[in-house]
Amino acid sequence: MPGRRPSNSFDANPAATNRSAADWIARLNADDATAQDAANFRRWLAANPDHAERFERATDLWNMVPGTAPSRAPVTRRRALAGLVALTAATAGGTIAFQAAHAATPYETGIGEQRRIGLRDGSSLLLDAATRVRLIATAERRQLWLERGRVDLTVAPRTIPFMIDAGRGDMTASAGRFDLRRDREDRIAVTAIEGSATETTGGARQLTGGERLVDGRIDRPDLAATQAWTSGRAAFHDDTLTTVAEEANRYSTTRLMIADPAVAGVRVSGMYRMGDNVALGRSLATLLALRVRTIEGAVLLGG
Repeated sequence: MPGRRPSNSFDANPAATNRSAADWIARLNADDATAQDAANFRRWLAANPDHAERFERATDLWNMVPGTAPSRAPVTRRRALAGLVALTAATAGGTIAFQAAHAATPYETGIGEQRRIGLRDGSSLLLDAATRVRLIATAERRQLWLERGRVDLTVAPRTIPFMIDAGRGDMTASAGRFDLRRDREDRIAVTAIEGSATETTGGARQLTGGERLVDGRIDRPDLAATQAWTSGRAAFHDDTLTTVAEEANRYSTTRLMIADPAVAGVRVSGMYRMGDNVALGRSLATLLALRVRTIEGAVLLGG
């Protein structure tokens, strides 16, 4: 397998694409991988937008095989993929940075699930519900990509800085605790609970303890409200009922739904326990004087 050159031609079916993706992983990890292989890989990615996704899935499986984790397979970082650190692929929606070639380890949580992860360098993460991240944590490199959701990140002090990519430029942190969020509308918020972080793109601004970078500006949020999710709660401040429902549905498979569009923009403030949308729906109905109905799998507000 290591000596096989994958085809550059268009793959007519998913099975063929999956085979090509597996061939590319083997090729790019081979001891005799060349710069031409890297160039051919670029062309294969550009030939079909589906290729990037298939390669990413194949990389996830590669990571699960003993002996192929990033910390044990430096070939992918120092050889053929050296020039693919920020490989971009054109799509109908614009340009996306493609980091799957780095074989970063993925972690994901489902609805209502939280997960704590300890890293070899002493750092740790708490993943909120409906969150997906990718991580590289080795002696040579520490980096996190937040694809969606929310993370409480504690960075252990090391000489190698911790890189944070939440979708709009990178930040570096040497030590501290940080709250990272990327919502469904791709809005990004990075809060320095403790310590400091510095942008490595744009204006190279620095966040210090208590500051948040959101929508391109720095402010000082209520840290207790910012961290409420770590104890199973959510804080709202003059948020719409639609926003409340979207947040609540990250924590419960019983959907909180707005049955009357006329009340979707009603404003809500307060701290609420997440995970029980039936109880939450009843509380909101009482507070806002709305009708509430419970049907199988959903709680309806208004209407």
